[in-house]
Amino acid sequence: MDSQQTAPDLRRNVFDWEDLQIFFAVATTGSMSAAANVLGCQQPTVSKRIRQLESRLGAQLIVRRADGVGLTAAGEVALDYARTMQRSAQQLESQVAGSDRAATGEVTLQVSDGLSTYWMARHLPRFMRINPGIELTIAKPDHGTGFGPAPDLAITFVPEKDMDTHAVGLGSLHFMPFASRSFISTYGAPKSAHDALNFRFLQLQQYNRDLELWGDRVEVVDSYINYDFRTDTSSVLFETMRHGGGIAMAPTYLAALYPDELVVLDFDFRQDVRFWLKYLPESQRVGRVKCVGDWIVETFDRKNNPWFRDEFCHPSEFSDIEVIRSQK
Repeated sequence: MDSQQTAPDLRRNVFDWEDLQIFFAVATTGSMSAAANVLGCQQPTVSKRIRQLESRLGAQLIVRRADGVGLTAAGEVALDYARTMQRSAQQLESQVAGSDRAATGEVTLQVSDGLSTYWMARHLPRFMRINPGIELTIAKPDHGTGFGPAPDLAITFVPEKDMDTHAVGLGSLHFMPFASRSFISTYGAPKSAHDALNFRFLQLQQYNRDLELWGDRVEVVDSYINYDFRTDTSSVLFETMRHGGGIAMAPTYLAALYPDELVVLDFDFRQDVRFWLKYLPESQRVGRVKCVGDWIVETFDRKNNPWFRDEFCHPSEFSDIEVIRSQK
C-alpha cells in the first residue's frame, strides 16, 4: 500500500463486507423482500445497500423481474465470490468459536522464583500431563515496573486496589530463621536471637523496604544484622543456606520439604506475608487461564498444606524438622 495515501483513500479501500452479505441474501432468496426478512431489516435498506455495492464495483449485479430478481453476468461472478467468503466465514466460526473456553493455548504466569522453584515446579509435571494443550510460561516479576507486559496471572505479595474483582487469596507465607544441619554442626547453635546476631546471615534483597512486607519488630532486628551475603534471587539464597552458608529468613513450607537437611531457629521471631493470585481483567473468562488458575488454587490448598494458612502453624506440627529454641 502506498504510504502516501490519505485517510479518505484508505477508507475507500476498506471493503464493506456487509454489503456483500446483503447481496448474497438477495441472490440466494431471489427477492429483496425475502432477503429483508432473513436479515431482519427493511426492504428499502436492502435496495439501498445493493445500489451502494453496485456503485462501488461499477457494475449492475441485480435485474428486477416480476417474480423477484435475477443476476447479471457480473452478479453471477459476485455470487461466486460471496459463496466462497460465506464458506470461509463458516470455517472460521467452526474453528475459532469457543476457543477461549477451551483449555488450550498460551498462558503466562508471573511468580517469585522462590515459590516457582521450591513449590510449584514439583507440581508442574502432573499439570502438564493432564493439560497437554496448555503452553504455560512462568516468569519472575519485574519489581522495577510492576508485573511487566500483561501476564494472564500473577502471584503477588502486594495488595492492589482492584484485588476484590481480579484476585483470589491463596494464603500466607510464614518466615522464620532457618539454617542447615551442616551449618549448625560446624558453627554451633545460637542460644538466643541476640546470640544469633553473631552468626553469618544471608539476605534476600527482595525483602527490602519498598515492598513493605516486614513488620516493625522484624525491621528492628533486621537493622542489627550485619549480612555476610546478599542476593536478589530466592533460589540462590535458599541453596546457599541449605548447603551450610548461613542463617536466612525462609518460608516454613521448606520444613516440610527438607526436614532432614534444615533446622528451624525458633526465637519467637517470624514474619507472616499474605499472597494472592491476581488475574488480568477479563482473563478469568478464558478457559485456559481459568484452568491454570484453578490448578494454582489447588496447589496452594490450605487444608492439605497447613503451612499456607493465614494463621501460623508451627513447623513442628507438620514436620519432623529439628527445632532450636531460645535458651532462657
